[in-house]
Amino acid sequence: MRRLALGLTLREAAGTTLTAGFLSRLERGVRQPSTETLRRLAPTLQTSVHWLETGEHDPAEELARFVLSADGSTLPERAQELARMVLARRPIPERTPASG
Repeated sequence: MRRLALGLTLREAAGTTLTAGFLSRLERGVRQPSTETLRRLAPTLQTSVHWLETGEHDPAEELARFVLSADGSTLPERAQELARMVLARRPIPERTPASG
């Protein structure tokens, strides 16, 4: 269990947006988390929503790491920007036609 691997108590993992009791019910399979709940938990558990849902590494993170390892010499700046956003787990803003 990811929370235990990180040494977090139920209260620490729940933070200020969830309750320890609710998180306990999630862990025991009594409740199913919403996407919003997973979004709140992922940063605390230092993982992605994808991993919480599937137990597998997030392909978006793998792609982002690959893009950044290319050192940007042949990639557009927008590709690097998107990769950094994925790795930082920030929402990706909508592109406007004026921004390229």
